[in-house]
Amino acid sequence: MSEQQNLQSNDIFAAIVRDSDDAVFSQTVDAVITSWNPAAERMYGYAANEVIGQHVSILLPTNPLDDLKNIVSKMGKSLHHYETVRQHKDGRLIDVALTISPIRNKQGHIVGASTIARDITVRRQAERNREEWMSHLAYHDPVTGLPNRLLFKDRLAQALSAAHRHRDRLAVVFIDLDNFKSVNDRLGHGVGDALLKAIANSLVTCLRSSDTVSRYGGDEFVILLPEIKGTGDAATAVQKIATSIEAAHRIGLHDLRVSASMGISIYPDHGKTEEVLLNNADAAMYRAKSGGGTKFEFSE
Repeated sequence: MSEQQNLQSNDIFAAIVRDSDDAVFSQTVDAVITSWNPAAERMYGYAANEVIGQHVSILLPTNPLDDLKNIVSKMGKSLHHYETVRQHKDGRLIDVALTISPIRNKQGHIVGASTIARDITVRRQAERNREEWMSHLAYHDPVTGLPNRLLFKDRLAQALSAAHRHRDRLAVVFIDLDNFKSVNDRLGHGVGDALLKAIANSLVTCLRSSDTVSRYGGDEFVILLPEIKGTGDAATAVQKIATSIEAAHRIGLHDLRVSASMGISIYPDHGKTEEVLLNNADAAMYRAKSGGGTKFEFSE
C-alpha cells in the first residue's frame, strides 16, 4: 500500500470512528485515556479535553478496583465482550455493553486497548422491570394485588419469630365472604372481580400499615394482626373489618353489599405454628358460617 493510500485509509477509519453511534476511545496499558470520539462525549458527558490524559477510572463507579483488574486481565486477548456499569459525568449510572481489544505495536507488544461502548440502559431497565413484575406476580394475587398465600405465610413466619422473641401476641383472621357467588352468578365475573378489588382496598384502608391483608383465593381473605395485646384488640380489629366489608361498594351502576364470616386464632393461645394457627382460624370461620354467617368466632 502506498503512503497516499495509507493516509486515505487512516482518514476513512478516523471518519468511521468520529461518526459512530457507539462510544469509541482508547487507553494505554496504564489505563490512561488517549482518544475520545463524539459519541463517547454524548454517552459519558465528558468533552474530549476533560478525559484525554485521565485515568479510565473517571468512568467507573465508586470502588472500581475489581473492574480495572478485569480490564487489564482481558487486554491480552484479541477481543473481549461484556456488559457492566459505568458512571456519567453527572453521577448517574449507565448500563453499557463493552467490546475491548488490544492495541499492538509493530513488534506485536500490547501498548494499549481500544474500547467500543454501547449504552444499553433502556434494555437493562426493561429487563429489570420484567424481573420485578415476575417477582411481584409470584407473591401477589393478580386480581386484587394483595399478597397471596405464599407471601402471607412468609410474613406470618417472620411475625411468629418476632412474637416469640418479644413475647407478643398476634392474630390470624380467616375471612369468607357470604353469598359472594350470587354476585358472580347475577352480574358476571368482571363485576365480581371489581368487588373483590374494592373489598381489598377497604380492608387495607381500615387496618394498620403493619397488618397484612392477603387473598387466599376465591372469596377468601386472610389477615395477620401482629403485636396485639389479646382478644380485645383482635375483636376491635375484626369489627372494623366487618364494617368495611359490609359498606356499600359502588361497582359500575351497582351498589353492592356483602357480609363475611370470620374466624380468629391468637398466638400463642390457639397455636404456636403457622399451620396450626391457620387451621384453627379456618375452623373458627366455618363455625361462624354454619351459625348463619355475618359473624366471627374465636378458635376454641
